Amino acid sequence: MTNDGENVHEDLAFLRALVSEGPKAQGAAGLVFLTAGLAYGIDCLAYWAQEAFGWPQSALINWTLILFPIVVSVPVIAYVTWQNRKAGPQGVATRALNAAYGSAGLANLAIAIVFGYVASQQKSMLIWLLYPVVICAFMGAVWYVAYMIRRKLWLIGISAGWFITTVALGLLIRQTETYLLILGIALIVLMGGSGGIMMSLDRRQKRTDA
Repeated sequence: MTNDGENVHEDLAFLRALVSEGPKAQGAAGLVFLTAGLAYGIDCLAYWAQEAFGWPQSALINWTLILFPIVVSVPVIAYVTWQNRKAGPQGVATRALNAAYGSAGLANLAIAIVFGYVASQQKSMLIWLLYPVVICAFMGAVWYVAYMIRRKLWLIGISAGWFITTVALGLLIRQTETYLLILGIALIVLMGGSGGIMMSLDRRQKRTDA
């Protein structure tokens, strides 16, 4: 009976933490999502424009497109990491979400290395184009975890959007123009848009606390 009582107390404490935390600590992550979503989305749309309208291609342009999202995103990630070092102890919900995002990021990095290596060995662009499909599926899974923790409808909407994008990209993988267009729009709307929502919720929470 004592153990049952302790378990109930722990469960209630966990639920109270989920409710009380709300949108706190989302602003920093939102900034990263917004920046990365816009940078990589615009990058994909630039590739799409090259395919669709015959825009010029050169070594300089190609390297610019490769480096653009990295140059834009990495400083923001470094800034957020630097700022978060001053943050106090995080609640259980935030730690759970950070673990989900972090594990997905590590998995994506490992998959990128595998797909990149195999694609280069086989000299197959088709193999490399499968990589974003897998990434979108991971994003859908992570946002579903976020929904199960937060129980907010916009989170399940983002998750559903990523899963729909996964299927669409898989079906259109041989239609490069449409593939790049859909991927670019998804990155801007789903990743960038979710980051914007998170930042908005964070600002609203700060006004409420003030």
